[in-house]
Amino acid sequence: MPLTAADLAVHPGLTLFQKILLTTDGTVTELLGLYTGEAIRARKLAQSLGPGLALPHLACPADAPVLHREIVLMGVASGCAHLYAESAFVFERFSPAIRHGLLHTEQPIGLLWREARLEMHREIVDRRIERCAKTSAWFGLPPETLLLARTYLIVHGREPLGVITEKFPAQHLR
Repeated sequence: MPLTAADLAVHPGLTLFQKILLTTDGTVTELLGLYTGEAIRARKLAQSLGPGLALPHLACPADAPVLHREIVLMGVASGCAHLYAESAFVFERFSPAIRHGLLHTEQPIGLLWREARLEMHREIVDRRIERCAKTSAWFGLPPETLLLARTYLIVHGREPLGVITEKFPAQHLR
């Protein structure tokens, strides 16, 4: 079910921190670290580079190279998975340094952007509560687990660089 900002403000089942994660236009890696009290690392689950196949939000040709990634942000000390993310980036719109970081490191994308001093903004296009068996499995939870999710565009100079969907269990980060 889609959630508007007004829905989030009065939603009785969400904690303040969950509401912050669903509405922030900043990187969540540092927020998770502050909240959990531990360093957060990205664990790459899957990655492929191929044609974009006409992804509507990205405004790129169907044959443009798009990097698809799945990652989990997890606590370094605890090994606890805190957030799952799927992303698609128009690869040629990034600098060589960011391309290298995306392909060859496990560094969170927000930190790569910060290091490159990339000026961009996030535009949230969707917030919702859903069930997703595949994502729930990454948290070791049953398929019917409710997940909180948000999808946002990354825009640089009025051009979309990518789209990211982040998900975490509604029972988590309370």
